[in-house]
Amino acid sequence: MKTLCLLGLLGLALGGCANLPGNLADGLAGIGQRCGGQLSQTQELQLDMARDMLREGRLHAALAHLETLPADSLEVRESKATALRRIGSPRARAEYQGLLGTCKAGEAHHGLGQIALGESRIAEAERELREAARLQPTDRMIRNDLGVVLLRKGDRAGARFEFLTALELDGDDKLPASNLLSLLLLEGRNAQATALAEKARLTDEQVRQARQRADALRAGAAPPRVAQAADSASVAQVQVQAQPLPRPLVERQAR
Repeated sequence: MKTLCLLGLLGLALGGCANLPGNLADGLAGIGQRCGGQLSQTQELQLDMARDMLREGRLHAALAHLETLPADSLEVRESKATALRRIGSPRARAEYQGLLGTCKAGEAHHGLGQIALGESRIAEAERELREAARLQPTDRMIRNDLGVVLLRKGDRAGARFEFLTALELDGDDKLPASNLLSLLLLEGRNAQATALAEKARLTDEQVRQARQRADALRAGAAPPRVAQAADSASVAQVQVQAQPLPRPLVERQAR
C-alpha cells in the first residue's frame, strides 16, 4: 500500500504521461492462457523443471530438457525461444516468429522486441513491444521493457508511464523501480529519487547502477546493463564513470 501511495504521489509530481496503448481490451481475452493441452503430467513437470533452469541461468541444460519435449507444444516452443535468445542463438528469432498468430503472440512480440533492443534497433524494438503491450497490457515485464526502449529513444514521458504502470502492476518488482530511479536522476529530481529508493528498498548497488544508467543516457550513450526483464538479451556495454551518489541516497539506504 505504501508503494502504491508513493507511485500516486510520483505520478502527480512528475506530471504528464504517455497515451495508453490502443485497444487495450483486445489483449485481455488471451492473458494467462496455456496453449495446447497435449503434454502429459510427466511432461508438464519436465517443462516446469526446464523453466526453473531458465530462471537459474542454466540455459543450455534447460534447452537440452526442452528438446526432449513435444516440438508442437506452444508452451515448449516459447520456452525454447527464450532459452535460445538468452544463449544468443540466431535461431531465437525464427522460433519467436513461428509463434506469431498463436495465443503466444504477445510473448513472441516481447521476445522479438528484446532481441531488437539487444541489437540497438530501437525503432523495431518499440514496434514489437508496443504490439506485445497491446496484446498483454497487464504484463509488467513487457511494460518495463517498453519503458526501457522509450527511455533509450528519449521519450521520458512515455518511459515514465510504462515504469509506473509496471510498478503498480507489481510493487515488489525492482526492475521498473530501478529504471524509474534512473529517469528521476536523469531529470535531476533527487528528492523524489531518494523517496523512491527508500520505498522500493533498492540496495546501494541498485542505486549505483541506476546512477550509471542515468549518466550514460545523459551522455547520449547506450546505458550499461539496461534493466530489462531478468531473462533479457545482453545489451551493448559501455564504460561510464559514475558520478558520486547524492549523499541522501547513500545515507538513507544504509539504514
